[in-house]
Amino acid sequence: MTFVERYGPWALVTGASAGIGAEFARQLSEKGLNLVLVARRRQRLEDLARDLESRNKVQVRIVTVDLSQPDFLPTILSVTNSIEIGLLVNNAGFGLAGHLIEHELEKESYSS
Repeated sequence: MTFVERYGPWALVTGASAGIGAEFARQLSEKGLNLVLVARRRQRLEDLARDLESRNKVQVRIVTVDLSQPDFLPTILSVTNSIEIGLLVNNAGFGLAGHLIEHELEKESYSS
């Protein structure tokens, strides 16, 4: 069974502008999945989308949004309402170095 047969034609990847998220996007597009790429850095998403579309002949939609903000979901839904997402790679995140107990609660909760 192929990825497309198993998950459908569309996958959504958060944190897709660099690193592991971008690599997930590359590998999924190589398997024939169309992609919705979500991240804060628009230019990087646009560059990656162009590359994946031309290299792997897939469709790519981009969503520039900060997932730490409370109003992120309507922005994503405006791009995904007309398609069925069968696979989510929830890769976006942040991290702080050091011991958890030594961090300020506000920084750890990313509410600032």
